[in-house]
Amino acid sequence: MDRQVDAIIIGGGPGGYVSAIRLGQLGKKVVLVERAEIGGTCLNRGCIPTKALIHVGKVVREATHGERMGIKAEVSVDFHKTQAWNRFNVDKRRRGTEYLLKANGVELVRGEAAFESPSTVVVKPQGDRIKAQAIIIATGSRPSDLPSVKVDSRLILSSDDVFQLDEVPKEMVIVGGGAIGVEMATAFAPLGTKVTIVEIMDQILPGLSQDLIVPVIDALRKLGVEIHLKTKVVETKYLNSESGERVQLRLENGIQLDADRVLVAVGRKPNTDSLNLVKAGVNVDQKGFIRINDRLETSAISIFAVGDVTGLPYLAHRAMEQGLCAAEIAAGIRDTYPNPPMPSVVYSDPEIAFVGMSEAEASSKEVDILVGKFPFTASGRAQTMGRMDGFAKVIGDKEDGRIIGVQMVGPSVSELIGECSILIANCLTLEELASGVHPHPTLSEVLSEAAKLALGKPLHYEAQLEARR
Repeated sequence: MDRQVDAIIIGGGPGGYVSAIRLGQLGKKVVLVERAEIGGTCLNRGCIPTKALIHVGKVVREATHGERMGIKAEVSVDFHKTQAWNRFNVDKRRRGTEYLLKANGVELVRGEAAFESPSTVVVKPQGDRIKAQAIIIATGSRPSDLPSVKVDSRLILSSDDVFQLDEVPKEMVIVGGGAIGVEMATAFAPLGTKVTIVEIMDQILPGLSQDLIVPVIDALRKLGVEIHLKTKVVETKYLNSESGERVQLRLENGIQLDADRVLVAVGRKPNTDSLNLVKAGVNVDQKGFIRINDRLETSAISIFAVGDVTGLPYLAHRAMEQGLCAAEIAAGIRDTYPNPPMPSVVYSDPEIAFVGMSEAEASSKEVDILVGKFPFTASGRAQTMGRMDGFAKVIGDKEDGRIIGVQMVGPSVSELIGECSILIANCLTLEELASGVHPHPTLSEVLSEAAKLALGKPLHYEAQLEARR
């Protein structure tokens, strides 16, 4: 069937469904093509189910480590029910998203889209040819593996496969100590899994400041997580034992690690290989990621790309923001993508959250800075939670006082970092943050307290006194 619409969205993940909904709100005739589940990796195999597993692990840890608060508990986990609960939540959110698409007049077409020309896509297997004035590519990414550790989705898993497990692994080796690897260790170690992380770089969470990582390493080691740094896997073997089939990994330093499950968390690759981008005139880089300009437009006019398919950072909220802007640019009510400060979170326990420049980045750009670093040990709310690990660091430009970066590690800092993005986007100053009123006692007070420290006006913390203790 041949037909014409105003816009085609390829991919129903966070970037795609947001684009579709916004164009529908603007009165456009929109077709959204999705080959699998609405919600993409984030909803079905990433953000949502991962954080649910992490929360279960956190509940177990808090219930079994509350002696100082007078809590004594023995906890067991019915993992079948945990996975069923997780699937129920995912299914409910997926149905909600599908309802929103329908309510905004978006037509959902199931199948795989490929370009026939810069303005036409063909959807297989049905063979529909759809022509549009604007096309938004939002096909996302998928997990990578390694030549020495090939995913089989049975014993050697990708992050997509974890949610198909029907029991908690006794031993799990995680290859890759980035955000996904650390989050999976945070989820499974409290459930009783003996977790080992193998990371080729000289630290887990490569690229992050060392002071952010230290509290996370301490927490992982308290959970019994073993960490191997500056090494790689050189060989994988399948073993048969009385307890069943296992996997053996040989590291380049000669160490052998045996486990009943291996999780490969070494990065992601773009879902562009089946799109026939050559016929659309869309250019990609050497890894297959689509190149875009400040209008989120590809090398082909009126073809846009958003989210993971455009490369790092792989963040659902980035995809959503780009999807919203691409829709408005395609509709002619916005000119460019403003590239706002993009917060990032590692859902370890304690959590890590950051936005804007780090101290090292500011130094590389020769920016003279003021820094306030307020520890959670000085937070009344953190004390009441028994969670005093970590800190909030606010970085300001000394010349005009503008806040240029915030870095945090501690309890629930994922809930605080959004405010910091707004501070930076609106060029607010250390003085303005310091004078803002946060309710007491809350974790959010650490932000204004850190700003006061940067200005040399601390109220609830004295760094020199702390250093002498």
